[in-house]
Amino acid sequence: MKVTGKRIIAEGKFLRIVEKDVSGGDGRDGKWEAVERTNVHGSGAVVIIALTKDGDLLFEKNWRAPIESWVIQFPAGLTDLEGESEEEAARRELLEETGYAATELIPVLLSPLSAAMTGTRAMHFFAPDVEFVGKPVHKDMEEIEVVKVPLGKADEFMLNLPEGVELDLRVPGILWLLREKGLI
Repeated sequence: MKVTGKRIIAEGKFLRIVEKDVSGGDGRDGKWEAVERTNVHGSGAVVIIALTKDGDLLFEKNWRAPIESWVIQFPAGLTDLEGESEEEAARRELLEETGYAATELIPVLLSPLSAAMTGTRAMHFFAPDVEFVGKPVHKDMEEIEVVKVPLGKADEFMLNLPEGVELDLRVPGILWLLREKGLI
């Protein structure tokens, strides 16, 4: 299959909806609507799996307007500053959202965020031994609570979330991958 053309259907400040012409290997042609970000560079996003020197994972309880709910996820953000590398974006986002600084970032995986809807991908970094250096600086419409959970209790935490809090399923997936790679 391949994309043979596209047109913009609607565009806002940060997102656009495009209609893509798709040609299948079996001769079928069709259309697919997708969302593109207008404010990113490179892959589009970074995710940081941060582990403190005391062995606590840093999660975020983040309010997400599209689903009108709180979500447990890892610190993350867009690669939205021109000329900034993914590693630089990961360091910036971790500091802004949690107040923790990473001395080491280990690239783990580049993966799609929602492959059926957008081409945005996230580079996942493991940050061992992060250290608290100051108060987080949340920008725009962010409402984020940093949640520290001992690594050994992460599964129990994810299975027992409070009412009204949802789990981003990328969280257990990336934790599994880190375990399989021997990083945690």
